[in-house]
Amino acid sequence: MKRNTIIAVLLTTGVAIAGVTAVSAQGSGQRSGERFERLDANNDGELTLEEMTARQAAMIEEADADGNGAVSKAEMRAFREAKRAERNPDKNDDGVIDRTEFINAAQDRFDRLDADGDGLLSEDERPRKGRWSRR
Repeated sequence: MKRNTIIAVLLTTGVAIAGVTAVSAQGSGQRSGERFERLDANNDGELTLEEMTARQAAMIEEADADGNGAVSKAEMRAFREAKRAERNPDKNDDGVIDRTEFINAAQDRFDRLDADGDGLLSEDERPRKGRWSRR
């Protein structure tokens, strides 16, 4: 019973977070196929409960600033703002992206994609078709 309750809470929270993510993704031009690929942890073309639960649980754990096992609206807002700030290449908030900020953002993205850290993007590390567009 307790396991079912935990799963139900995670799924409910996951749906809520997915809704927020979907709205946010629409604003950034991200397509549903790209979101699907991101959620498909083992890249088998199918989403399982385990993949969704693991992803949502990790997000909840990261967003749960006070460590009480739940995410309040304020914590979710702070979490989203922090994630948005991480993606913002205008690090000095002057309203322009200068050459250094642009190059640093590109390097950060490359480093995130380069999972094995060898300085090259293998076929497995390269984004799938469409993942570079309109982010």
